[in-house]
Amino acid sequence: MERREQPKSLNKLILLFMLICWAVPMIVFFVFTTVTYHKGIIEKAEKLMADELDNIASFAAIRLENIITLCQRPSYEKTWENSWKSYARGELSETEYLQEINTSLKGKFYLDDRFNMSTYYQYGSDKAQCFSSRTGVSYKSYVEDIEPRLLDLIEADSSYTAVRVVDGRIFIVRNLYTTSDYQRYGTLVVELNKYSLFQDVPPDIRGNMVVCFGSSEDFLDFAHIADGEEADKQELLDAVLAQYDGRSDGRLDRVCSRVYNTYLYQERNDDYHIGVVLFAKRAEMYSSLYEFYTILAVMMLLFIPLFVYGAYFLHRHIQIPVDRMMAAYKRMETGEMGIEVDGGLMPNREFQYMKESFDSMSAQVKYLFEYAYDEKLARKDAQIQTLQAQINPHFLNNTLEMMNWQARMSGDMVVSKMIESLGTVLDYRMNRANVREIHLAEELRCIDAYFYIMSMRFGSRLSIEREIDENLLYIMVPPLILQPLVENAIVHGVETVKNGVIRLKVSHDDDHVYLEVRNTGREMTKEDKERIAAILEGDASQIPKKPGRHTSIGIQNVNRRIRLVYGEEYGLTITQEADLETVSRITLPYRERKEDKSLKERNEVESELKNIARLNK
Repeated sequence: MERREQPKSLNKLILLFMLICWAVPMIVFFVFTTVTYHKGIIEKAEKLMADELDNIASFAAIRLENIITLCQRPSYEKTWENSWKSYARGELSETEYLQEINTSLKGKFYLDDRFNMSTYYQYGSDKAQCFSSRTGVSYKSYVEDIEPRLLDLIEADSSYTAVRVVDGRIFIVRNLYTTSDYQRYGTLVVELNKYSLFQDVPPDIRGNMVVCFGSSEDFLDFAHIADGEEADKQELLDAVLAQYDGRSDGRLDRVCSRVYNTYLYQERNDDYHIGVVLFAKRAEMYSSLYEFYTILAVMMLLFIPLFVYGAYFLHRHIQIPVDRMMAAYKRMETGEMGIEVDGGLMPNREFQYMKESFDSMSAQVKYLFEYAYDEKLARKDAQIQTLQAQINPHFLNNTLEMMNWQARMSGDMVVSKMIESLGTVLDYRMNRANVREIHLAEELRCIDAYFYIMSMRFGSRLSIEREIDENLLYIMVPPLILQPLVENAIVHGVETVKNGVIRLKVSHDDDHVYLEVRNTGREMTKEDKERIAAILEGDASQIPKKPGRHTSIGIQNVNRRIRLVYGEEYGLTITQEADLETVSRITLPYRERKEDKSLKERNEVESELKNIARLNK
């Protein structure tokens, strides 16, 4: 006989898997290193960028301060002031006066590569009298394009030096006043060479830079964004310039996209406010970080075979066997008996043992179920029939009918109705011996007949109240479940007091139907409550050996029958409330009434309702 190969031990396989679990701490190490390194590089790059922008603004401020000082010098040297005073006294003609100013302009600004253009306005004149340009810009172009944008500064009554950008060109406007009596005599306007102003900035950085002075509406566009070649830069510029306020000092703002990080650095000076915008490509700015990511990705790729093997191991040796076992369990939950786990041998010894144990257990369960099921049903039916037989006495209906006619012929209608009620009770008991369920209306008809008999017995000592939900008269209930409760309420309640009240209440909620018999009586002791609980649970030793014994048997049988028919969660409870009112409550399952009830069933319910009404008269 060929020896069957046994699956490998799961313990050994788990040990093997644990040997490769060093990958987990390695991954944790990689993640921790990545996060820490990433954070360090980002912080370092941001600091370098902030320092670079601060240096750009500082160097530009130094050069701009020197230029402003040069523009202020004509006022302090009094050369132009003296020429103007000579002209005002008539010592110089206007031509001679402007010639001296023009000669001075060329000497101070034309030969200096920091300036592109210079112009002089005589106070009171709306046009520039002196104009010189190093870049070939015409006087006409200046008057048409530039001058309208500078008029508010030229016409302002202020000796402060103003810096303004117009059409991507930077201008300085200085109104000139006499030093002795502060009388205005002219205005100096110069255009600066923007490349000379930012000559300390490396060309690669300057080519990604935008600078604004006092306003974000016009700026020095070194990055040539206005050409529209990169829409991404234009969107970033608009976003970052929206944060330029013309007041902040030393403030750094950032706006990012997938390609660029855009920074805005703002610095305030005495005569102007400067904002420097710098575009930095993320790939260049974080190049060391991306190199690290590349190295890390290569290392992770090397670990992929190990991870694949681990996933394959878990799938084949654990996941597949568990899925096969779970599938078999679910089939058994649906009612399939005697099933086996599909798929042949398990991949390891432990799951193979579980499979064989399950197959054996499933076969045994099937055998026990088939053997015991029919027997249990038969025993349950017999038990229900036996319990019903205990409270189904047989009387002589014919004799009672003859007595009823005799009483009617004698004109004694009270006796006739008593005999008729008794006949109703006895007929109900005999004809329901083999019936499992009846309409609630029929059960209430028997109770009303019984109430009539008891009212004749106790007279005014007994008061009967009813609170019945007529929508529940159609439901099906086991027969002979209310009469034992009513009888128990009379024997142990009404008979013990001078005047008693019995209330019959039928109600329901979303899940249950409640049949309640409430009666007044004496207070129950602790021993009484314990004895009642024991009787309801089937302890026959607690049934008293004295009159009223049959009522205890009756309530015990009612509780047992309800549990056998509907389940252990339903049945009879007997409690006493604070006002000494004893409540016997039957709980049954509530089923919604179907609209397609047969005509026969509706007629039966209507007949029972008519009988109840007749007995209540």
